[in-house]
Amino acid sequence: MSKKKIYHVIEVSQKMIKTFPKQGHNHVVFNAVFYRNGKKLNGIDQAAVENFSALVRSYDKSENPDKVKVEFKDQDSNLLIWSKTFEWHDVDDEIQKPFNGYAGLGEAEVNDLVQRKFSEMERSKELERMSSELTRLQALNEELEFQMQDMQNSLDAKKQVEYYTNIIGMALPGLAKFFTNSPIGTAMNFLAGNGETDKGIGTPKPDTQDQGDGQRDTILEMISAFCNTMTNQELGTMYLLLTEIEKDRGNLQRILHFITQPTTNSTTPNNPQ
Repeated sequence: MSKKKIYHVIEVSQKMIKTFPKQGHNHVVFNAVFYRNGKKLNGIDQAAVENFSALVRSYDKSENPDKVKVEFKDQDSNLLIWSKTFEWHDVDDEIQKPFNGYAGLGEAEVNDLVQRKFSEMERSKELERMSSELTRLQALNEELEFQMQDMQNSLDAKKQVEYYTNIIGMALPGLAKFFTNSPIGTAMNFLAGNGETDKGIGTPKPDTQDQGDGQRDTILEMISAFCNTMTNQELGTMYLLLTEIEKDRGNLQRILHFITQPTTNSTTPNNPQ
């Protein structure tokens, strides 16, 4: 039997083997009886279906049959499930059947297949392009989120500096009179909202982040320098004041209100002549 014939026997039988579990047969064995010129040759008896293909090909080579009878039985019940006899002339007819009447694909069918293949390739390219674009946009989004967070942090810091600057500015108009015509007084007037020009008081300069940081550093340096000029008694008094302010920061405004109130004299002393 030629290779085409024995492969046909194996192909048909293997299709049936796949149906057995669906029929409830989970333990199946097979028999294969080989013939040549009507004479019975060596065969296979009660072999596992897992070895069907290998055993049938091996016996085909050794026996060179022109007919083979295949039987499948349920091993548990010894029930015959399926059997078929394959003769060489019948196998030739069955092999030729799938090709009868086949005239190939026409021009329209070929064009349709080509178009579908081309469309699939285009969709694949578009998918790759969109995936690449998505990756780029995700990276850009992460960068923008980072920049936005950085800007938000800078804005929060600026607002905090402006908050303390405004508090200092509210206090400075009353304190500045004690530092008139001094570098400290000039800085205080500036922070209080009085911009300095070449001729005196002018329009305030625009506030920026760098200016705010510089002004804050200047204020801290001036306070430190001023404290260094105090006597021990004055420094102790300043410490007590700061302690009370730290306990209740409302004391800061109360002190400011007290020292910035205009002083009035009920009586004016006469100067001796």
